[in-house]
Amino acid sequence: MRINKELVRSPEKICSCTQEQSVELDYVLPDYCPEIFRIVKCCALPRITSVACAGDRITYELTVDLRVIYCSDDNSLQAVEQRLTYSRTVTADKEAEKASVYIKPSVDYMNCRAVNKRRIDIRGAVSINILAVGETETEVISDVFGDNVQLKKTECLCPASVIRVQKRVTVTDETEITGDPPVGSIIRSTARVISSDKKLIAGKVAAKGEIRVTAVYTPSGGNGEAPLYTTEFSLLYSQIVEMEGLDADHECYISAEAIACAVTPRSEGDGEARRLECEVQLCIDCCAVKCTVYDIACDEYSTAFATSHSSVAVKVRKEPALIDSTVIVKGVCENKDSPLSEVYDVCCDTSRLRAENSGGRIRLTGQVRFTLMGRAESGDFAVCETETAVDEELGDPGREFTENALFRLTCQAAGCTYIISADNTADIKAEITVRGRVEDYGTVNALTDITADETAPVKDRGDCALKLYFASAGEEIWDIA
Repeated sequence: MRINKELVRSPEKICSCTQEQSVELDYVLPDYCPEIFRIVKCCALPRITSVACAGDRITYELTVDLRVIYCSDDNSLQAVEQRLTYSRTVTADKEAEKASVYIKPSVDYMNCRAVNKRRIDIRGAVSINILAVGETETEVISDVFGDNVQLKKTECLCPASVIRVQKRVTVTDETEITGDPPVGSIIRSTARVISSDKKLIAGKVAAKGEIRVTAVYTPSGGNGEAPLYTTEFSLLYSQIVEMEGLDADHECYISAEAIACAVTPRSEGDGEARRLECEVQLCIDCCAVKCTVYDIACDEYSTAFATSHSSVAVKVRKEPALIDSTVIVKGVCENKDSPLSEVYDVCCDTSRLRAENSGGRIRLTGQVRFTLMGRAESGDFAVCETETAVDEELGDPGREFTENALFRLTCQAAGCTYIISADNTADIKAEITVRGRVEDYGTVNALTDITADETAPVKDRGDCALKLYFASAGEEIWDIA
């Protein structure tokens, strides 16, 4: 008996876990900063700056940018920044070459208090969700010759080549402030990718798109009519990503996510900062797949001898689902001390949203945090926060996913609108865009080995020339034979 085998590849989750990192900082204000009268808010932006894999060990670096916003004695807004860096390691379930690691940090909580007029104590925690995907190679039987062995075969679409590359790049640009007062301190800066495109070259892919940056700042010296001003501008990016082995037969998917945004005011010769330098860190995720149809043996039978076999579950690729959905989320922010008279800025944090497989359907769950900064009727600067639970079903209602599905979805707030109510509240509505893809795989029990016992021949079935069989609906020819 001669056995022919094929080598098939399939993706495999080698790590899926969550780690927690505590954040602690005892900070003393520099001499040039005014003293603290009241802490307004402590913001934290966690991001992953580097990832490395060696064997079954995944090492990554977590950076947490802290920004404390406070009011000084003259009731003007001030902001100070600090950066903390942590190195963490996680052990995967098994070793995998060329593993793709997806890490997403989110803030659990962040507490800040003023110990005295120049000293700040910060305590918080950051959760880090880790998903690592590797590749397994399995030899399965495609054909058998000899010993009167018959095979039941099935055509399977399996990945013949999978190329996964992640590239972290920095995009920089600058813009001028016109019409508004010069910049004092940056209170908030965010970036989101609003469009992306790709072009395939031999062994490379060109990724390009547009990034929208929002910066909220205090006017220099308090010379503005309002304590906060907002400016928006766009950045264009274009990057070449090396993907060894990429050709025209690969299906290539590109997604880009802004993981950090730093806006720095720069002054000209007159000392007024009317120029903003922007630095956006971008994570470009590239996945290219080339599939081949294999004839895989899933059962065997010999008409001459007793046989036995071993099998293994092989993942079979399904058509990936491309997701582009919008979810409307509403919340109510309340200022308990005094009614709101004016709103300067509203933002929505989506870092705690997760897309999960729930009974074969895509379910977006988690919390979004709304933050509103404005002025109360009493004249005090007011900051209101609220959290809203999200539980939405996404995707095509007619399609269900298996437990092998790999989710690569990005959630970001496309915009926030608000209405000030008659009482001390503001009704906020945010559009959350969910974009990305879902790679799904079915399973087939493929034969890996067959043994025929030539000392145990099949019993003689007699000398009948014809056998009649009355089949039932749904029976397979293989089972009947």
